[in-house]
Amino acid sequence: MSDWCAQLIENGGDGKESDESIATKNNIVYSRIVMTFLVGLLFFGPAANAWYSMIFKVLPSTSLISTLKKAILGQIFFGPTFTCVFFAAGMIQSGNFSLKAWLDKIRNDLPPVWLSGIGYWPIVDFISYKVVPMQWIPLFVNFASFVWTIYLSLISNKSKA
Repeated sequence: MSDWCAQLIENGGDGKESDESIATKNNIVYSRIVMTFLVGLLFFGPAANAWYSMIFKVLPSTSLISTLKKAILGQIFFGPTFTCVFFAAGMIQSGNFSLKAWLDKIRNDLPPVWLSGIGYWPIVDFISYKVVPMQWIPLFVNFASFVWTIYLSLISNKSKA
């Protein structure tokens, strides 16, 4: 659903068809939606589950310092890794993947995405680690990821839009 929302934003409701969307209904590129779904199902879901299990074992406290450490580790390791995988998946879906193109995409788009993430994910992390009961963290983070993935879809597909 996040990529579908991103495509609605990209299309701006103007009804114009791009070359890529001529064969799609309502200017929606369904292969993008499927790819985003598969990345979530096959990578993000299992990786997030492993990440939260590991981070709560390493830093079980909900103190302010522990919460800040969890947020920093997520910004250093989990966020950039997921973003790079997302970029690769988008490039594969569009038929534009090559190692050089992917590395160029990472070099050009990862720093601003990472900086945007610094303004978003620490707030999400703080709320999830300090306020949300542990059993509800996955649901809360999935909602935050829905919003974030709209942004990633827009960035990942900006040269194609």
